[in-house]
Amino acid sequence: MMKNKKNYYKKKQQPPGTLVYTGDQSDDSQELHLITYNKDKIVHKKIKTIDEFINEENLGIKWLDVIGLANVHSIEEIGQKLKIHRLILEDILNTRQRAKLEDYDDSLFLVIKKLSLLEGIEIDAKQISIIIKENMVITFQEYDEDAFKLIKKRLEEGAHVRALGADDLTYAIVDSIVDGYFDVMEILSEEIDKTENELMDDPKKEILNRIYSLKRQIVFFRNTVWPVRDIANTLSRGEIKLIDQKTSYYFRDVYDHSIQVIELIETYRDTISGMMDIYLSSISSKTNEVMKILTIFSAIFIPLTFLAGVYGMNFIYFPELKWRYGYLGFWIVSILITAAMIKYLKSKKWL
Repeated sequence: MMKNKKNYYKKKQQPPGTLVYTGDQSDDSQELHLITYNKDKIVHKKIKTIDEFINEENLGIKWLDVIGLANVHSIEEIGQKLKIHRLILEDILNTRQRAKLEDYDDSLFLVIKKLSLLEGIEIDAKQISIIIKENMVITFQEYDEDAFKLIKKRLEEGAHVRALGADDLTYAIVDSIVDGYFDVMEILSEEIDKTENELMDDPKKEILNRIYSLKRQIVFFRNTVWPVRDIANTLSRGEIKLIDQKTSYYFRDVYDHSIQVIELIETYRDTISGMMDIYLSSISSKTNEVMKILTIFSAIFIPLTFLAGVYGMNFIYFPELKWRYGYLGFWIVSILITAAMIKYLKSKKWL
């Protein structure tokens, strides 16, 4: 994370269009995957240069999947040969980019975050950049995490899927990423329920740390998903020329899913806030209980302390000091006072 921030600072005071990689990929390795298909045929292969992609026969739809962003020179070359706007390339290399949608003259640029859970409940966000051109889709991602494995499998197995256009492929990519949000939400939901049950049983300090961690992840989740709702809403209106009217209807489904995720996030955020209140109330209740016990002991021992103080004075003339039953009398009086105090406290339901 610190390395990512350090790279991001390189962009400061740079003119627009300056290509600076802000991610944390340790080497400049890169893979290019070419997929071209129509209803009857599909070609899927790994290529070495962008020229191979350009020279490959377009069967109907061409998809270039670029894995690895650290090689800025290679990204710049891809941009030049595929006529990608330099501002788009700048956003692709900025892996801290917020999810967004930009409509250019001959292309549509989309940034979206693919979410997964690391060990525990830490959410990991990987940026997916998508460029849609006429009969062409170009995707960029930092690491090969099988983000499009299911989509590629559907293309290879289903002729009816291959009959669809570049906008449909874009929909499939966005839909699969948004569906992945539900998987993350399900795991977070289980963790929230588990934490809530433990909180009710025994509100320990470790529970508070977990609540804070859940709160941070929910806030991060919300900030990631919120702009996706606006993206899906824009794509569902049918106002973008590269998105067919029929495809825009499907984006309404993505919009509905994003709304559902946001509503769940808001619900869980309220739940976590309630858990925080319960924890603080439990701690306050325990503190009050301790103070109550200490106060009761103090109330009982105040008259006993008074008696002990009186008979502990160094005056010569103390009639009871020479009384044969003085010591016994002191304890009888002390016990009676203690019993009276306990009875009084019980009558007030303080004990």
